[in-house]
Amino acid sequence: MGSIFSMTGFATARVQHDSVEISCELRSLNARYLEIYTRLPQVLRDLEDPIKERIRRFVHRGKISCSINLSSITPVLRNLSVDPGTIRTYTQLLDQIRKIAGIQEPLRLEHLLFFKDVISFEEEAEVDEAFKAVIFSLVEDTLQQLNSIRATEGTNLRKDLEQRLENMLGLLDEIRQYARENPRIEFQRLYQRLLSLIDEQKIDRDRLEQEVAIISDRVDVTEELVRLDSHIQLFKEYLEKGSPIGKKLNFLLQEMHREANTISSKNTMVEISHRVVALKEEIERLREQVQNIE
Repeated sequence: MGSIFSMTGFATARVQHDSVEISCELRSLNARYLEIYTRLPQVLRDLEDPIKERIRRFVHRGKISCSINLSSITPVLRNLSVDPGTIRTYTQLLDQIRKIAGIQEPLRLEHLLFFKDVISFEEEAEVDEAFKAVIFSLVEDTLQQLNSIRATEGTNLRKDLEQRLENMLGLLDEIRQYARENPRIEFQRLYQRLLSLIDEQKIDRDRLEQEVAIISDRVDVTEELVRLDSHIQLFKEYLEKGSPIGKKLNFLLQEMHREANTISSKNTMVEISHRVVALKEEIERLREQVQNIE
């Protein structure tokens, strides 16, 4: 029996690499398709696509948010440079301030270094292959935790769905029993109405038999019941196979609802009407639960 995964879940994991503590957090929500969102430190920006690819191996449907945080990482300064024009501008500015304030002390280097843009540089952190391997391993460990949580919820969903399918089968059996009497009851109703309008001796028996056949065909729901049985059995087969099945189950429920509506439109018995209402309620509850299945 294949596992069924809920589309909702949360998992987090941590790992220590050298002096850096790395944490990964994954959240999964309902979505029509697979949507992946990442929030990574700038130093890990080049790992976004590989991380998304790993998520796709574990998750087929849902809105997935992946967040990775680093406690600290030693930066490396690259491309250090000074801007002569900027230095001259600040020197002239400081000379003006010194003269206006009557300061006799000469201008020194530390006065210029007070301005942050005197020296420009690019700050990068070292992310070697070993560090990347730790990140990928952490993401996969978190994904396994997420899927374990989603599978537990999926097991509960399966039990509820299977119980509702059995409820539907019971309702179909009851509808089937009443449906056998429906043509006769409908004919009797129309026949009594006919007798109240015309003399019984003037009724054309051949014509009457034709009308009985038409009535029987009009209220016959055998085909709809057979198709509903078939849809329920196929629903069970999908549950046995396991995820991803959410879209298939949604389609089956649409077909079930269509058949239930047809039975309702053909029916003339209160007993069947009540059971069709209960049948639609079960289909709607199934639909609500299926929205959460991958």
